[in-house]
Amino acid sequence: MSLQSFINGRFGIGLILFLGKIIPPSIGYPLTKKISLLLSEQKKSDIVKTARANQWIISERSLSSEELDAQTRETFRQTSRWLFDFYHNINNYQTILDRVTLSPKLVKFLTDRLGGDEGTIMVAPHLSNFDFGGRAMVLHGFDIQVLSYPQPHGGYQWQNKLRKDIGMNVTPMSIESMRAAKARLKNGGGVITGMDRPLEQSNYHPRFFGFPAAVPTSYVRMALQTNAAVLVIACIGLPEENYRVECSDLIYMEPDDDPVKEIEKNAEKVLREAEKFIRAYPSQWAMFYPVWPFALEEMP
Repeated sequence: MSLQSFINGRFGIGLILFLGKIIPPSIGYPLTKKISLLLSEQKKSDIVKTARANQWIISERSLSSEELDAQTRETFRQTSRWLFDFYHNINNYQTILDRVTLSPKLVKFLTDRLGGDEGTIMVAPHLSNFDFGGRAMVLHGFDIQVLSYPQPHGGYQWQNKLRKDIGMNVTPMSIESMRAAKARLKNGGGVITGMDRPLEQSNYHPRFFGFPAAVPTSYVRMALQTNAAVLVIACIGLPEENYRVECSDLIYMEPDDDPVKEIEKNAEKVLREAEKFIRAYPSQWAMFYPVWPFALEEMP
């Protein structure tokens, strides 16, 4: 079993959840730092090689091998800290509200638009403690359907259960859930989904940080079919273990007679907004799947 499979598996998630609940922060934060250092030093492991490759591309292939090692260590350090923070406070709703700030821009968009005349599709890169940010949005009373990874198994089923426990309307992607999402959007509702975890197979490869990538594009077709606007949201880690959820301006899809070009060009408009957040906080991009497989062989 790979390290990635263990971390995302049912046993791995259960172990993290158990330890996160019983270990106090005075022990948990130093412990996660040591664990992250040990993990990031396993340079031959798939998860470390993938993190290095992704960081190399978003740096515009500018980092040396030593700089890439340092950036990867920092990514593992921050990610492990956020994981502990998330699982330690998973049921501490007031703590989440106290420590996660929704930007005024995002609050205005959600307040003005949800239940209005036009649907809103929110797409989120895997930045910082993104699940913490999602919980804060729910606790603030915003009713949003979550389209999660299709056909979840093992740890992903458990993660979705934890999301549902707080009141999230989590629906793994399927024909039925997509139909429900479109109906919600046509009635002025909101839908949120991920945008940067690569798919195993895809007919579309929009350019992301300058290179074709098999990232999700289903939200583009959904926006075109429902006349919904797209909004990129990003959870940003702040000092003192606080977070802020920011957003882009509204993005509108443009029809095209070429069906492939229509999907890819509109996805690229959205991805460019995500790139701005990722470039501003590169070590906070917790993406441990190979977005650009060629970089695994070409990185220093």
